[in-house]
Order: sequence, then structure tokens, then C-alpha cells
Amino acid sequence: MTLLNYLTTLGLSQPKAPSLDFLSTFTERHLERFSFNNLAVLLHQEISLQSQAILHKVVQQGLGGYCFEHNKLAYEALSLCGFEVRLVLARVINNDERPVPRTHRITLVKLAGEHYLVDIGFGAACPIKPLALANRLPQQAGFERYQVVQNNQQEYELWQLRENGPFLLYRFDLAHYSDADCEMGHFYSHKHPHAAFVNNLVVSQKSARETYVITNERLTHHSASGRESRLIASSEALFEALTQVFNLSSEQEVCEFLFSHYLAPRLDNMQP
Repeated sequence: MTLLNYLTTLGLSQPKAPSLDFLSTFTERHLERFSFNNLAVLLHQEISLQSQAILHKVVQQGLGGYCFEHNKLAYEALSLCGFEVRLVLARVINNDERPVPRTHRITLVKLAGEHYLVDIGFGAACPIKPLALANRLPQQAGFERYQVVQNNQQEYELWQLRENGPFLLYRFDLAHYSDADCEMGHFYSHKHPHAAFVNNLVVSQKSARETYVITNERLTHHSASGRESRLIASSEALFEALTQVFNLSSEQEVCEFLFSHYLAPRLDNMQP
């Protein structure tokens, strides 16, 4: 499996020259095809950030992954295609200001003198199109809107403009980062006992028209017309969602483990 095979899977080939059209198509097709999920984290599987391991897991096996996997693929594939790329690490805020480490990998792309934010590894909140870093106005991406803001500490913030108000997704700067920094953030994200991905089931997949997301005991569908949510009340329902909604290969025994450890306790707490 090579990066060229990965591009072929997306119905793409190396462009003659970097372009915004290619960058937009690449972003959208990856998000449509490959799911964001932390199943390997919850199943205590080893998660390698080596390129071949990511290609095998995410692309060849179709198992999806999280930001350190998806966005490394983007970085390397876009670099192969002649784009000027830059690795950036962000602090995930999710509208809750608190001290947090840098645990989210994103990619900045410089094209025709402009910088674009490309993120294919932030789950349901991923912008499905590249966002211009210098544009301070709301930017449309599929059926959603985003805004890039620069705060008074000269950091960049990515806001999602939701019906109930702006929602701060993450914050980043333009310091120099390397794969070593990613390994540290990755270790925290899948090993630290208080890390979000260690304690919650998250699965999502999106297109320009709609998004499906599992957050623990709920399966939610988002689109321009609104959202619908339902409880995942059994391991059988979880199996159906993973295999039919997200097209993930899974086993009933795995779903029984995930349900009993991460969904059932939350459902029990909902009981009157």
C-alpha cells in the first residue's frame, strides 16, 4: 500500500500542479470515505503512527482512526502532490476553557501565497473544505459554517457557527512542530486515564450534505434540515450502527465489550 494507492482509493491521481480545487476535492472525498473513530483506543490495541501502519489500518483495512492517523495521511499525500504543507498542533477546547495539552494534529497548506487550514481528523466537526487562514469572515463548508479568529495572544481559533451560537473547536499557533511532538500528544490521547478518547466512544463520518456521529450511547444525524438523535440501547444496535451506518468491519463480541463498558453505564444513569 502506497500513498498513490491511497489517492486512487479517493478517485484521485497526482495533480499536474497544486490547486485549491484539488485540495477541496481531496478533503471532501477522504471525509466521505474514511470514518473518524477511537475504537482501537478503547480496545487497547497498539496504534502506530508509522506511515505504512496508517495506510494499512485506515486505507487498506478501512478501519478509520483519529487525528494523528488521518492528518498524517493528509500531510504526506499533499506533500507528494507538490503542496507546501506544515504540521501544526492544536489545543482542543470544545467550548470549555480549561488547561489542556496540544493533542490535535492539523495541516496548514500554503497555496498561491495564501494559507489554508486542512483538517480531516476532527470527527463530526471537521470542516469538509479547506479554510482560508487570513479570512476573518464566516466560511461555508458543506452545510456548515466556520470562522477563523486571531485572538490577542496571536493564536488562531477555529469556531463552528452553530444555530445556538459560536462554538470554539480548537486553538493553535504557528510554532514549529515535529513528529516527536505528535508522538507525545498521541501517547496522551490514547493512554492517559483522563483523556477523552480513553473514556468515550466516538465514531463519525460526513459528507457535504450530512454527518453521522456516535457519541457514547447516542447516534446522531446532522444535515442542513436539522438533527435527529436516538439511543443505542443494546450491543446489537451498536453492531448495526458500526457495520451499516459507518461500514466498519466489526464483531458482535467487540460490540458487547464496548456496550457493556462505555454505553451501558451511561444508559443506567439515565434511568429514573
